[in-house]
Formats: sequence, structure tokens, C-alpha cells
Amino acid sequence: MLKLILICISSILITLGSASAKDVAGGEDYPLVGRYDGSVMTLYKVSDYEEQRILTKPITSADRRATGKRVNDKNSVAAAGRSIRIRYEGPEGRSPLEVARNFQSEIKAKGFELLFECRGADCSDLGGSELYFALHDESPLGNGDIHSNPGSQIFTSAKLARAEGDVYATIYVGEFKKAPEVLIDVVETAPMDTDKIVFVDAAQMQKDITAYGRVALYGILFDFDQATIRPDSQPTLDEIVKFLGSNPDVKVIVAGHTDWKGGFDYSIELSKRRADAVVSALTDLGISTSRLRAFGAGPAAPVASNESEAGRAKNRRVELVKAE
Repeated sequence: MLKLILICISSILITLGSASAKDVAGGEDYPLVGRYDGSVMTLYKVSDYEEQRILTKPITSADRRATGKRVNDKNSVAAAGRSIRIRYEGPEGRSPLEVARNFQSEIKAKGFELLFECRGADCSDLGGSELYFALHDESPLGNGDIHSNPGSQIFTSAKLARAEGDVYATIYVGEFKKAPEVLIDVVETAPMDTDKIVFVDAAQMQKDITAYGRVALYGILFDFDQATIRPDSQPTLDEIVKFLGSNPDVKVIVAGHTDWKGGFDYSIELSKRRADAVVSALTDLGISTSRLRAFGAGPAAPVASNESEAGRAKNRRVELVKAE
């Protein structure tokens, strides 16, 4: 009975009360996690579709050497769907342990299964700051605006199984200026909308180039961070050959486009290598190299926002641009 009373007292400190006047504009508490009573929301980010890795084991030097990442397929699980990142500050006078235990009690009461918890230096054999860098640098939602304080940090990851899609939550609690600092990441798993990008045949290439001077192609596919054309790109390559075969006087620039994920200089170089690969493939299919010119545009000409995976998918493309 005493244990039950203590859990109930602890849980009431996690609230879904009205937002503080100091809360960041547009932010809202995540209902299944809530906020610690008296804290202020200082960061709120939402993406319609992202893939994040949910840490389920400590960060180790061996895993990092093997994968090049702090959070990797050896110490985490992948979760894809609507993603939310929230940061809270305060209230002063509360310890990180007290705040973390309140969150754990709350999410367990709502049906979450705790996957992993670590405290301080136990989060990594490379030092406690590794967890800070993982959350700050390796999230697809960008940095969490948290501060490194490995001595006080407590990390929890949890999963709620639901018929409509599982929910993953991670809760980082540290201390900054003698007050708790909380970073919450939530992923509502769901399948990405597919079949949004249509196959472009030779007739449509003709129409788009006549009307706009260019045509965007999404059927030429590459694996992540690679410039080797995947075999399932062959139908689109065959349609390009048909189009160029029906228009023997047309010359085209083959322009590779990427999203912003790899950094500007690297993305320019990758997009050029991909454009070169397309030119090489078309040459092998009988198109004269004199009619083709490869160009790497990188992330410089987006057609959608890079803030979501759906937008980034639209930006990763090959375009044929009519050359004079």
C-alpha cells in the first residue's frame, strides 16, 4: 500500500496542465509522456516522417569503431514515423533523479515497457558525454539544445505497443544551472505514404521538356550514400533511351539532386557521381556521349522542404535538362 501511495504521489508531478507563458511558441506537451510540473518548454520540433534509432544499450567503443556512429544497429532499434522533439527546463530545486523517476512512473502507468535506463558514466564506456553527443548531433531532428552534464544525466527509453502503431519514447534528464533539463523524443511508428511519385515514361518526358525545358525523374534509384544505380532503375533508363531515340537532335544535361543531409560540399560531390553514373548507363545503352553532360546540383535546387523525410524524398532526384 505504501508503495502504491508513493507512486501516486510521484505521478501527479507529471502534468498536462496549461502551457506556461514562457513556453516556446506552438509547442504542446505530448499526451502520453507529459511534462514535469512547473517546467517550461524551450524547444518543440515535429516532423511528419523520420527514422530514428532508439537507444536500448550503452554506447560502447567497440560498437562505435565498427559502425562509425554512437547510436547504431548494435545498441539501438530503428523506429520510423511521426517524430517529436521537446525540451523542458526546471523547476529549480528538483533533482534529475526525481524528475526521471516521475517520468518513468508516468509512462509505465500508461502502458509503456521500459527498454533501457542508464545513469552518468554507465551510459558509455567512452565517457558520459557520449550520450550528450549522440542526442545532440545524431538525431534527424537536429540538436536538442541540451548541455553536457554526464555526472547528473539519466536516460530512459520505452515502447508502447498499439494496434495503430507502436510509440517509442526516450527521456533524457540532466542538470543545467542547478535546474533539471529534459529532452524528450517520441516516434509514432507508421508506414510512410507511398506511390506518391509516379513513373515517368518517354511520352511524359517529351511533354515536360517541351513545356518546361526539364523533367524530374524519381525512378533512377541509388542506395543511401552510394552512386551505383540500382537494378530497379532499368525501366526509367529504358524510357530515357526511347525519348532520346525519338528526338535525335536533343542534347540533355543529366543533373543529380540530393537533400541536405550530407552537408553541402559532400552532397555536390555525391550528386555529380550519381549524374556521371547515369550518363555512363545511357552510353552503355547506345546514347552518344556528345548528347549528354553530367552536372551535380547537390541540395541547391530543392522542390520541397528538407524538414521532413517526405520532402527530402522529393529532393532526391535526377533531372534531364534540355541543353541548347
